Amino acid sequence: MGAFQWTPHRVLLFSYLIAILVGSILLYLPISTTRTLSYLDALFTSTSAITVTGLVVLDTEKDFTPFGKVVLLVLIQLGGLGYMTLTTYFLITLRRKIGLRERLILAEAFNYPGMYGLVRFTKRMLPIILFLEFLGAVLLFPSFFQRQGDPLTSAGMSLFHSISAFNNAGFSLFSDNLTRFRGDIWLNLVVCTLIILGGLGFFVLYELLLYWRGGIRRLSTHTKLVLVSSSLLVLLGSFVLLLDLYQWDELSLKEKILVSLFHSVSARTAGFNTVDLSMLSEASLFMLINLMFVGASPGGTGGGIKTITATVIFLAVLSHIRGQREVSFLGRRLMDSQIHRAMVILSLGFAYTTLMALILSEIEGKRLIPVLFEVVSAFSTVGLSVGNPQGLSLSADFSPLGKILIILTMITGRVGVLSFMLALAGKGRVRHVSYPEARLLL
Repeated sequence: MGAFQWTPHRVLLFSYLIAILVGSILLYLPISTTRTLSYLDALFTSTSAITVTGLVVLDTEKDFTPFGKVVLLVLIQLGGLGYMTLTTYFLITLRRKIGLRERLILAEAFNYPGMYGLVRFTKRMLPIILFLEFLGAVLLFPSFFQRQGDPLTSAGMSLFHSISAFNNAGFSLFSDNLTRFRGDIWLNLVVCTLIILGGLGFFVLYELLLYWRGGIRRLSTHTKLVLVSSSLLVLLGSFVLLLDLYQWDELSLKEKILVSLFHSVSARTAGFNTVDLSMLSEASLFMLINLMFVGASPGGTGGGIKTITATVIFLAVLSHIRGQREVSFLGRRLMDSQIHRAMVILSLGFAYTTLMALILSEIEGKRLIPVLFEVVSAFSTVGLSVGNPQGLSLSADFSPLGKILIILTMITGRVGVLSFMLALAGKGRVRHVSYPEARLLL
């Protein structure tokens, strides 16, 4: 057996584990909570915050003190941007030289293509992200001030929800999440915009900014694919949810449209909700499961198998059906290695979520659809849940073993199922032997 090697995948995984451990200790302190809680619940909440998932087994509004809520906010910000990203940025600010190892880790964390321009990209993106979060807080302030009345409290709530939305975390300072705001057009649009911006991926945001400023003449195929796939998923999800919500007599037409749009966006790894999801039909729940499984785009704050992965597989299937030998998009050919990687990610994600849902369904004695919803929500770092009567996630009713499995699922989803497997497997040997070709019947 070879010596243990700190590959970029392993460094990334262990950085999340250390942050989760430190966060759980801080949340377990008496100064953080209004009541006594188990360390497992503190660990679960810390994991949910660092992985920007949003599944809650504690009432954020009632069970945490102002200090505990600040800790949660720091964990969300740390998890969304990444510990390695912040560390590298400060090293760059101090004019410290960034070595090849740090660049490899940073490229893995950002899902950045190659090494060229990586340091410049990191240096420019962090201020942009912080500005977008601040701008989001300013735009959200009127909605919270209208209900709270107190400027300082409203400002704190605006900042918390802006950071939570941009980082696709889904944590809210209200026990009913954002249910009381489902008719607020302004707040719905601002939160949706923040979720979309955070989920597009930092590379896409950077390229859009360069294009807007005239720094580049055309957008890359990656950015175009992200924009097209994200738009189509939002429209498709909104349409299906609207068919279900149209039958709800307790909602006005305006609320039905807002709720369907909001949850189609939120299901893409954000986790905010404006209605009780347990009231949705199984068809709508299944649609949300699929949206959650796809998730956000690479290099952003969201999880899932990513929009690019799903789109590449769709294009590969479409090309095969048409009898085309190459897979292309807008006049650009997709590499076989990318198609193969997409297939691996889809297969691993599907196998993991299915197996975990079956195990938890048996262990906890609950119906498969709600459990599958919870598992996919954890895997894709979404935070949506069919919940329990107390307004918490379904995980709150799980046994200690069930909660540990959800914790593992959240970590796997945040790191990426392929990166997680590579971190466990380590660096494999390069095979120089080529075997004879096998002909199979498919």
